[in-house]
Amino acid sequence: MKDVAEFLSMHPETVRTIARSGDFPNAYKTNGRTSPVRIPWADVEAYRAKQPRANR
Repeated sequence: MKDVAEFLSMHPETVRTIARSGDFPNAYKTNGRTSPVRIPWADVEAYRAKQPRANR
């Protein structure tokens, strides 16, 4: 989760919220209810590609 947050320049809790909302369709928990969520890198790249780019 921390790597995804850094890549997207977001707080880890924001990434968790996005994952819960379904924007990472292939995200999954590894074990049980309190386990960390795993987000496939393809989902992260697809999410980033859909985001509007800032004018630089």
